[in-house]
Amino acid sequence: MAGRNIYLGVRVKDIGRKGLSHATEIKRIADKIYDDYKKHRISRNTARGRLLLLYKLSFKKNNSRLVTSGRGLAIIRKYIRNLMSRI
Repeated sequence: MAGRNIYLGVRVKDIGRKGLSHATEIKRIADKIYDDYKKHRISRNTARGRLLLLYKLSFKKNNSRLVTSGRGLAIIRKYIRNLMSRI
């Protein structure tokens, strides 16, 4: 499938630069992980681990490909923490 990559066990459309580079990608990945958990495709621990890794990758020091601003990333981090608390 052209234009699609697998990140953290889910398949999402790649936006902009190759790799995990935009906040939209991070949000889509988080949503898919949560959806997989709700549909019992992955366990609670797997979902929390993947979301935690995604949270860590939302920091510029851990992911040099990010092109999103600090404010946008802060909103995404809050969204991921909210998903983790619901699991």
